[in-house]
Amino acid sequence: MANQVQKLSYVDSKLGVSLPGQQTTRVIYDSVNAAAGQQFFEFFTNFAGKTEFQTNLSTNKLDSAESMVIKSIQLICNSGSIDFTQHLNLNIQVGNQTVVKDFDPSFNASSRGLAFDRLHSGLNDTRNLEVRLLTEIVIPPQVNFKATLSFSGISIAANDDVTIVLKGYGRIFSAGNSF
Repeated sequence: MANQVQKLSYVDSKLGVSLPGQQTTRVIYDSVNAAAGQQFFEFFTNFAGKTEFQTNLSTNKLDSAESMVIKSIQLICNSGSIDFTQHLNLNIQVGNQTVVKDFDPSFNASSRGLAFDRLHSGLNDTRNLEVRLLTEIVIPPQVNFKATLSFSGISIAANDDVTIVLKGYGRIFSAGNSF
């Protein structure tokens, strides 16, 4: 089985990415400010007017010399009106493929059942939920990606922020000796 470095190098070579890159840990995030009662959120699609505390991207694709392997997905809410123990529906699309489809991460936010990754107990802060993936997801360079999250039966207050954080291993641009 290939490790994350080999997997990322394999995908990059298949896409013809030959530029030098610096290996690093990578975290990308995006926040959506909710309207009252909103139950559907779309992340990494609208960056207009967001600060560096709401997103660390300006477009929904990585630069031509960057790529990433997603190792974990974290959902965060800034207030008590959102409770991640209710059923959720998470989808992540990379390019034209849905790589995470109809996933309910709520089991990691409560003591209902076992946590998916079994690295921690499920009963944590119900406004901060993280799921470690067993199969890494690759975001290649210059490929659009987005995430959608649906809530069931939750009354969300206006101006609550919902944030998705994608964590993992990546490659960023490195000029090397070219400058």
